[in-house]
Amino acid sequence: MLVLIINVFGLNTGPPEAKPTSDKPTGKPSPGGRDHHNIKNEDDKKEFFDSPEELEQKIDLLAKWVRESKHCVMFTGAGISTSTGIPDFRSGMNTVLKTGPGLWEIQAKGVARQPGKVTPMLKAIPSPSHMAIVKLHKEGLVKLTVSQNVDGLHLRSGIPSDELAELHGNTNLEKCTTCGAKYLRDFDTRTARKVHDHLTGRSCDNIKCCGLLVDSIINFGESLPDDDLIKSYQEAEKSDLMIVLGSSLQVYPAADIPATVIRRKQKLVICNLQKTPLSSQSSLQIHSQIDTVMRGLMERLGLEIPPFRVQRRFAVETSQDKMLIQGLDIQCNTPYSFLKQVSLRVSQEIEGTKKIIDEKILSKEPLEMCFRQSLSISETTPLIAELEFGFQGHYGEPSMSFTHSVTSFGKALFHAEYKIGRAHV
Repeated sequence: MLVLIINVFGLNTGPPEAKPTSDKPTGKPSPGGRDHHNIKNEDDKKEFFDSPEELEQKIDLLAKWVRESKHCVMFTGAGISTSTGIPDFRSGMNTVLKTGPGLWEIQAKGVARQPGKVTPMLKAIPSPSHMAIVKLHKEGLVKLTVSQNVDGLHLRSGIPSDELAELHGNTNLEKCTTCGAKYLRDFDTRTARKVHDHLTGRSCDNIKCCGLLVDSIINFGESLPDDDLIKSYQEAEKSDLMIVLGSSLQVYPAADIPATVIRRKQKLVICNLQKTPLSSQSSLQIHSQIDTVMRGLMERLGLEIPPFRVQRRFAVETSQDKMLIQGLDIQCNTPYSFLKQVSLRVSQEIEGTKKIIDEKILSKEPLEMCFRQSLSISETTPLIAELEFGFQGHYGEPSMSFTHSVTSFGKALFHAEYKIGRAHV
């Protein structure tokens, strides 16, 4: 069983003889206390910046390696999300980042963060770097993204869930303790106050299970998700190029995944403002803002960074007895709770006359309307469902109305894509 720990002095997994030596920052997090995750030595918080000439040369080389790679893997940390307004953990008081000092630095210094610098995770918009990675996946240039982040931005940006490993969990994901079913939410799933209490107070939708749900956040000392960890190691063993974006590489066992690439004598690229324990052994160190690097990389690869769009996928399932509306993950059938309420009006045309079956406002999942009697439908006597969706609205999504004609029982899938101020279904 692998658990989440910090170890800045070297690797803590794998055969001892296989461990690469690491840079040894003089500030090792102390074993206890509120600030025990913080970097205490000021020199280790120092940020480095490549000159414009150096940066151009390094991005040229990175683009060459990406083109040549047969199996490239991305590895991301908190630094990729700072441009979205989400602070990292270890940046010092003098950081150049607009989000200001890291969370643990703030706690260690006992100071308050300046207002207006932070964006709530649910309102954060995936950065150009997040969207560049989406494009690299679509082009087949990246096989897997391994992330230490819990902000959910990689999944929200559009990376297929089977090409993503979220090692430390996702604030929007909860799981059933009995059957293992997963549920995505457009809200923070964590409700517990105690660190190692993960029960959310909700239950599995499967009436044959009804198991208790837990959030997916991994706290220090807790086991990482086996599936994601195994997948990450397997892809690292195949990788000929791993690109680290915005990670201090000080949290294990996650940081052992890039170290696997070093042990295999393959290329490891680290893009981070601070030095990391693996920096001196990497094939290439880039000290620059991540969005600057990724924009330069995509330009050299001749690829456009796609804009972020809010995408919603949902199903309307009709039977003789009821109609069920359910949000779904964009890539798979994982239930996704992004609907705040649904106004539903169901009618039926019989011999040219429109008969109202029922109308309701649904605000509690499962979002379903049970009919008063069993219905029969056909091409000539369809059910007409008039729906108006109200969303959680973290991105200011307006309500969306549409009409669905049902001529046979079963499930119909829909995909809505939001641009500014309007939706397309």
